[in-house]
Amino acid sequence: MFFERAVREEGARPAGLPVMRIAVIGAGPSGLATTIALMRRFHRPFEAWLIDAEDAPGAFADGAAGRALTTEPARDLSVVPDRPDDFCDWLKSGLLSGGAVAALRGAQDLHVPRSLFRDYVMARFAEALSLRRDVCIRTFRGTVRHIGDCAEGLRIGFRDGECADFDHVVVATGFGIAQREAASWRSARAAAERLSQAEVPPPLTLVGNGPRLAAILLDLRAEGYAGDIHVAAAAGRLPQPHGQGEGGMTLGVPPATRSLKDAFRYIRKECSAAEAQGGGWQTVVDAASARLSVVWRHLPQAERNHYRRHLLGLHRHFSIRIARDIHRRLAGEFETGRTRFVPPCDPKSSGENTIDCREIPSARALAGLLGRDAAALTVDDCGRLVSHEEVLCGLSVVGAVASSLRPGPFTFAETVRQAYRAVLDIQTQGLARVSQR
Repeated sequence: MFFERAVREEGARPAGLPVMRIAVIGAGPSGLATTIALMRRFHRPFEAWLIDAEDAPGAFADGAAGRALTTEPARDLSVVPDRPDDFCDWLKSGLLSGGAVAALRGAQDLHVPRSLFRDYVMARFAEALSLRRDVCIRTFRGTVRHIGDCAEGLRIGFRDGECADFDHVVVATGFGIAQREAASWRSARAAAERLSQAEVPPPLTLVGNGPRLAAILLDLRAEGYAGDIHVAAAAGRLPQPHGQGEGGMTLGVPPATRSLKDAFRYIRKECSAAEAQGGGWQTVVDAASARLSVVWRHLPQAERNHYRRHLLGLHRHFSIRIARDIHRRLAGEFETGRTRFVPPCDPKSSGENTIDCREIPSARALAGLLGRDAAALTVDDCGRLVSHEEVLCGLSVVGAVASSLRPGPFTFAETVRQAYRAVLDIQTQGLARVSQR
C-alpha cells in the first residue's frame, strides 16, 4: 500500500449512518479527480480504495514523463468544476505572480510540465482529505482480473488470487488497461540505450500517434539518441495541435436526428464554415463533440457499434491535441529525415526494438473484466455502465474508458465533469442500497 489515512478514533463520523465502501480503479489523473469529487460531494462517511496495477497516486508524472508538457493548456485542467480557473489561479499564486512569464503570456494558455500539474492535483487531494475526518482513503497495488456481482455489491478479483467486495466500483483507468504509460517510457529508453551501442543499429520503431508518442519521441532526441526512428501509425500523420480559441464563435443549429451520419455531417459543415471565415476547425470539433452526446441517447445499439468500430479513432485523432510548440518541434524532427512514418504494425508480434506507445480507449479490456460483450456496452450521462439496455448496478465509468464507449470531448475537463456526475449518482442510488442492509 502506498498510503492510508484511516478514520480517527475520535473522528466525526455520525452514529448510525451507513459507510459505503468504494473502489476507484486507476490512480492517475482520472482516479485522483474521482476521489477528490467523492471527498467534496459525497456527504456521508465512506471508505475508498485507490487501486492501480503499477503506480502510486501522482506517479504518472515521475521521471521523464513528468518533464513532458501537459497535452491540454492550463485553462482546461481544473479538478474543481465550479472553479474552471482553479489551476490557473494556483499557477499564478504559487509560481507566476510578478514573474516575466505571467507578464508575457496568460497562465490559462500555458502547457506546463506534467509534474507541475501532478503537484496541483495532489495539493487539492490533500486539501479535500484534510476536511473529511469521516472517511478512510486506502491505496492498493494490484492488477484487476475480474469485476463481478457478490451478495452485497461488486467483487473485484485480483491477479494474485485475492478478492475484495465493494458497494460501488468506479473504473477510472485512463488508457492504462490496454497499455501502461510507464512501461512505454521504460521500454523506449532501454531500447534507445541498447541501439546506441550497436555499430549499425536498426531503426527504433514507436507504435502510436498520440501525445504519448510525441512526448517519448522528443525525449529520446533530447537525451541524444541519433538513430533512425520509425513511427508506425495508422493515421500516418502528426497529432493535432491546439487551435487558437475563437472568442464569440457560434455554431449552427444541430440537426434533430437519430442518425450518427447526420451528426458528423453537421460537424464537417461547421468546420468548413469556420475555416472559410478564418477560424479554427479545432474549436468547432471541441464545441460540437459535446453535442454528440445528445444524439447518442437516441441511437440504436447498431449505430453505436458502428461509431466505435469506424469513427471512434478518427474522432479521437481530431479531438485530442498537443501544444502548438510541441507540434512544431515534431514537424521539424520529421523534416530532418531521421524520423519517418511507416505502415502500422502489431507491437506484440514485433521485436524488442518496437515500442508500444499507443493510447487505446479500453472498452474491450473493460468488457473482459466484466465478462461482457463490448458491442453491447455503453455509458449514460451519469457514468453508469449499461449492457443490453440494462444498467449494471454499482458500477461507474469515467475518463478515457467512458469516451471509448460514447462520443464526447476527449478532455480532462470532461473527465472531471463525468466524475462529479458519477458521485452524485452514487450518493442517490448507492446509499439507498446500503441503507437496506
